[in-house]
Amino acid sequence: MNYGAPNRSLNGVAFIVSALLLLCPQAGTAQETPRKGNESNPTAVTPNVYDPSDHDQIRLWDGRAPGASGDDPGRDIPFLRVYRAAAAQDQALGSAVLLIPGGGYDHLSDEKEQAPVAEYFSQRLKLTTFILYYRLVQPDGTYRYPIPMWDGQRALKLIRYLGSKYGINPRQVGVFGFSAGGHLATMLAVHSGTDFGLPQHDAADLQNGRPDFLGLGYPVISMDPAHFAAVSSRSHLLHGYRGRALEHLQHYLSGQENVPSDMPPVFLFESMDDRRISPQNSVLFAQALQAAKVPVQIHLFTHGIHGAGLADGIADEQTWPELFHQWLIGLRFLQ
Repeated sequence: MNYGAPNRSLNGVAFIVSALLLLCPQAGTAQETPRKGNESNPTAVTPNVYDPSDHDQIRLWDGRAPGASGDDPGRDIPFLRVYRAAAAQDQALGSAVLLIPGGGYDHLSDEKEQAPVAEYFSQRLKLTTFILYYRLVQPDGTYRYPIPMWDGQRALKLIRYLGSKYGINPRQVGVFGFSAGGHLATMLAVHSGTDFGLPQHDAADLQNGRPDFLGLGYPVISMDPAHFAAVSSRSHLLHGYRGRALEHLQHYLSGQENVPSDMPPVFLFESMDDRRISPQNSVLFAQALQAAKVPVQIHLFTHGIHGAGLADGIADEQTWPELFHQWLIGLRFLQ
């Protein structure tokens, strides 16, 4: 396990984690700032729209998606966009990753967390990469929990179901999520034994729903307001829930409280000066993973910028893509 800067010793790392907890004594304080629209231009209209003529897009369900309130291609149709892996020297089946952008569950961060990361993963790492365009919570609560989880788990299973078409080994399919997308990715890993109450099933749903590895960038982990819940993500995902139902979901959807015995290996990076999501989300998850003896590599950088994707030009944080690359090689998901 590696907390903090890549070259820190385990003893030094343990001290850093403890010190960070002391620096944030108000457990109910969250750092997330609600945002709308595009990362770099809050008023822009994001291009996350299903286009049946685009052969790189894959609709998650052939017909209307479970729980859909209509057929609007920009609102009601969840889909994938595939970035095929650069050709490898051998013809062996390769690894794949489901890439989940963030956005607080009410929009998708598309400037830096989609195409740049997908292109890097597919061309540099030779990972066949699928960006997930999941349904977003509407102002009236439409597409609140569990809809995003239905879309995420369906996407993972569909990738395995279609694996032979894309040259994918179905036992080498992972998930990588940023921010709120990191929360969704975490839920797929910690609750892989359930279908979140999905009301309809077909052949694709018979596939294994457990990711083979979990990657996280500045993730939302907690939904409990007493433990650094991200205000915007929580209010959107749990819109309208009250009383015991709300209390139950706050715990059920907090990753640090639900690490299973079959948790896949985890790679996580976060900056300790994150101004949108409390980095204590990552600290709590790191401690829970360590307690459960999950294979994990966690990098808590001194400086970074929330929503930076590949973090090009950002000291400290810009090292994460190569660290992730080497981590996958060490796990033999890449050569």
